[in-house]
Order: sequence, then structure tokens, then C-alpha cells
Amino acid sequence: MQHHETAVAQFLVVRRIEVMSITLKSSNELLPLVQSIHQLLFERIRLLVPDTELHHIGATAVPGALTKGDIDTLLQVLPSDFTAVVDVLKQHFQIKQPANWTPEFASFGDDTTYALPVGIQVVVKDSSADFLLFLRDYFIENSAALTEYNRLKTAHSEDGQEAYWNAKNEFLSRILAGRKI
Repeated sequence: MQHHETAVAQFLVVRRIEVMSITLKSSNELLPLVQSIHQLLFERIRLLVPDTELHHIGATAVPGALTKGDIDTLLQVLPSDFTAVVDVLKQHFQIKQPANWTPEFASFGDDTTYALPVGIQVVVKDSSADFLLFLRDYFIENSAALTEYNRLKTAHSEDGQEAYWNAKNEFLSRILAGRKI
């Protein structure tokens, strides 16, 4: 598996649970709520770790994308700041997907404070784990790819989380394989 595929696979790792369908919504439907939550979340994170770059990523950041209704935030940090930022966030957010953590990637979340669940991905800027902003921008700029991604999500939403994540992983890995670094 190539390095970028490994990074995507680590980010999209599947927890083994019973097969349940996934309900998808248009990001456009959630826009006012998402904007409000993101403003509050950004303010909270800036107070905790002011020297990070914050970006709204994931499907709710892409007009017309289908989403499960969770909001993702990317924190890009310098290599020298990564450990300190992770240590601070551990005190304020739930650790998510610890099996995926690397020296360049960590994830957190909050499923209760806001009206929608939030995910926080911390990456060392310009590292191999720093591909999430690229994916957001790619889907904003490539409507055909977004249409295909939405179709794929819809087609696998009834197959359970594992099949859904595996299909997404394969699709996103192909996009990242064509990326010019």
C-alpha cells in the first residue's frame, strides 16, 4: 500500500459494529447550524491552542456534499507544537480513533456539547498526514468528483459502516494517488 493510501486508511479506520444504515443529508441543509457550531468551536479551540491553523473540512465544508451530519475541523501545527497541542486537547475533548494516531496525526471529538457531533483532526502541517484540506478543496473545485463521491456514499449507506468506510477509503485513495505534491 502506498504511503498516501496508508494515511487515508488510518484516518478512515472502521470500528467493527453491527451493520446499520447511514443517514445522509445535504451539507446545504445544515449550513446555518454548521456555521454557528463552527464559530463556537473555532473560538473554543483558539482559546486553548492559539498558534494553530484552523480549517473547516469534511463534507459539511463542501457545498452540495452528502454528510452524516458531523462537523470536522482540521488543526495544522508545526512539528515542534504537535505534542503540546495534543496534550491540551486531551484535557478538553474525547480521544477518537487512537489506533490511527501517529507522530503527525491525532483525532478528537465532542458528541455532546454541540447540536451536531464534531471531529477535530490535528496534523503536522505539510506532513504525510496533512491531506484533509487538499480533499476538501478538491471536492469544491471538481463537481464531477463530488457527484461521484455522493453517489458512492448513497450506494453504500445501506451496507453498514464498514462497507461505507471501505468504499470511501478506496475512492479517496485514488484521488490522493493523483495528487501533485
